[in-house]
Amino acid sequence: MELDVYKKIIKTINNHQGLSKDCLEHLKAIFSQVSSDTLHSIVSNEYQKRMKYYYVKTPEAVDKFYSLYREAVNSDQPSGIIIRIAVNTGICPCLIAKLILQKPFMDDSVLNKSVFKISSEVKRYIRDTNLIPDPRLAYEVYLCTLYDDLYSPTVEIMKTSIGQEYEIKLQREMTQLGLAFRAEEHLRKYGYDKTPDIKLEIPIAVNGFIINWVESKARFADEEIHKEYFRSQYGSYWNRFGPGLVIYWFGFVETKRIRR
Repeated sequence: MELDVYKKIIKTINNHQGLSKDCLEHLKAIFSQVSSDTLHSIVSNEYQKRMKYYYVKTPEAVDKFYSLYREAVNSDQPSGIIIRIAVNTGICPCLIAKLILQKPFMDDSVLNKSVFKISSEVKRYIRDTNLIPDPRLAYEVYLCTLYDDLYSPTVEIMKTSIGQEYEIKLQREMTQLGLAFRAEEHLRKYGYDKTPDIKLEIPIAVNGFIINWVESKARFADEEIHKEYFRSQYGSYWNRFGPGLVIYWFGFVETKRIRR
């Protein structure tokens, strides 16, 4: 993707106030030439960056959002309370729901529970809202899992599934090309802790560059994301196996540094 187009998309996202799914629909209408998967990946990237600044997991934050929720319930507001709080605060619905669900565990009677235990209980409630004792809160949290296209349990499962789908696609295409390779599972059997998705048995040339491995990423990448992956993964692959190739299936920003 050209840098100018990417900057326009980012500007549109930054100017949007509301849910990420609504932002995505807005982008689809403006940037019809860009694929839906690419736009969704960019929105996901930007909203996750935003959450690092806006989403704070402190007792004060728990009290704040629980109070907002209770005030709305006590004033007989219609369903969708947490969704509306999310729109007004710029924080994703499921993240707010997690804070509200922590409130009962902060009472004196359960203070002896560890942070890990509380987190596990909250995750269990998010995954199955039928377990939440309060029926109204259970429905409100259920709505969050429907409207939140970034942090709901269903989305997490879909992300894993999509990643696996594109890894399989890569393996099929490598096989069709008649290239001999070892998959990640095979390499891990031999004790490698950090391994690419594909390790070529015989190096090949791509656009004049010799590559020894291929990594599949079912997402869009900007320079910041690429740098982080290089720090946490690609650098290790390079040191161990030599230069390789990364496929960002949903595209990347065409800057000089990423092209290298």
